[in-house]
Amino acid sequence: MSEDLPEGWARTTLARVCSHRSGSSKRIKGKLHAGAGPGRYQGFSASGPDVWSDTWDHEGEAIVVSAVGARCGRAFKARGRWSATTNTYVVWPRLEAVELDYLFLYLDNEGFWAKGGSAQPFVKVRETFERPLALPPRPEQRRIVAKVEALLAEVNASRARLARASLLLRRLRRAVLAAACSGRLTEDWRASGGAAAADGLAEGLPGSPRGAVHEGGAASGDPAPRLPASWTVRPFGALVDNHDGRRVPVRAADRERRRGPYPYYGASGIIDTIDGYLFDGDYLLVAEDGANLLSRSTAVAFSASGRFWVNNHAHVVQPKAGVVLGYLEGFLNGLDLQHHVTGSAQPKLTQAALNAIPVPLPPPEEQAEIVRRAQAVFALAGPIEERVAAAAARAEKLPQVILARALSGQLVPTEAELARAEGRDYEPAEELLRRIPGGRLKPGAKQTGDAAAEEAAGSAAGRRRARESA
Repeated sequence: MSEDLPEGWARTTLARVCSHRSGSSKRIKGKLHAGAGPGRYQGFSASGPDVWSDTWDHEGEAIVVSAVGARCGRAFKARGRWSATTNTYVVWPRLEAVELDYLFLYLDNEGFWAKGGSAQPFVKVRETFERPLALPPRPEQRRIVAKVEALLAEVNASRARLARASLLLRRLRRAVLAAACSGRLTEDWRASGGAAAADGLAEGLPGSPRGAVHEGGAASGDPAPRLPASWTVRPFGALVDNHDGRRVPVRAADRERRRGPYPYYGASGIIDTIDGYLFDGDYLLVAEDGANLLSRSTAVAFSASGRFWVNNHAHVVQPKAGVVLGYLEGFLNGLDLQHHVTGSAQPKLTQAALNAIPVPLPPPEEQAEIVRRAQAVFALAGPIEERVAAAAARAEKLPQVILARALSGQLVPTEAELARAEGRDYEPAEELLRRIPGGRLKPGAKQTGDAAAEEAAGSAAGRRRARESA
């Protein structure tokens, strides 16, 4: 026994306890059925069990591995009668020594597989199968699998709860901003005498209201939010000065040579530093393109102050007199942009579309009060969001931690320990390896409990039986 293995375990290789072959080159995913149906058998492609065929090539337990593509190394369990397409590898465990579910812990790990290629990665099967495998006794294999499955179920449940909490926190922010920019957040402030009409401010701004509905009245045209009487509505472009013409993109290779003290902004915030600056002052940056315009995983509008550089993926604006930058920032971050964005593969918020967005505008004093109140709520939510994000990051790492402990004998009591405690004998893994026949298991053969090879997978006889069964 190796010193670095638990008692009763043995060091071996995948090649010793497995047999493998490529998926059938005659089975092409696009030529198979996309859905299940009477007389059809499960098929496995490089994407998983997502096809069906009228015949079957293999019968019994095996593991199908994605052999080509960005996610090569993913593994899927196959049982019963099934087939595997091109771009896959099929792995049969030698059941005298290793449980399929225990082997799956090794193979369903993209990082375990040796790989080649860059533009189109592929698994190196021969090199991978010479890698070591720590083999415990059979009963211990089953206990390890059961423990791993139970722990991963708990991890997945926790990740789902954390994802839900993160979603609720994002909705809270959106709800606060929606209430802020409709006047609900400052109702008591106006009732106490804080309100002052924004008409004077509006008169100095170009553009016209877009059908705003004020308290106590209605306006014709498209439906619009009900706003306080002291508010008005103006297009975004009328409230800001746009400085997009001053933006200059710099390639990553050039930025590498120009590292400096000034932040370099893109669509999602600071992405680098640089040795010069284009802007000096207080500005609002708004994402111009990217999936985040619709997914909203991060803010689409953010303030930038001091000296900085901006590429051509973020609009650069400055509020006009009487317009509070933080109010516009909050308004855009609470706004659903799906009706203002063009493109699907690469969503884009053009300058014209941004300028046309109608903005409900309170008086300057109320804008400032809205910003203060919203920031107070976010100051309470911020630490919670940080804790949720930290917990989610830890949860993402837990599966690999659990797997590492499982495959090193640290997750459950060893069979040797239990046997001593119960006063019985046990079969160590070395004995399991001695039970493997000297000849190699015939790839693709149907396997029974004692691993007898009955006939080659994909044979004419196998396909004939499938037609007869159908």
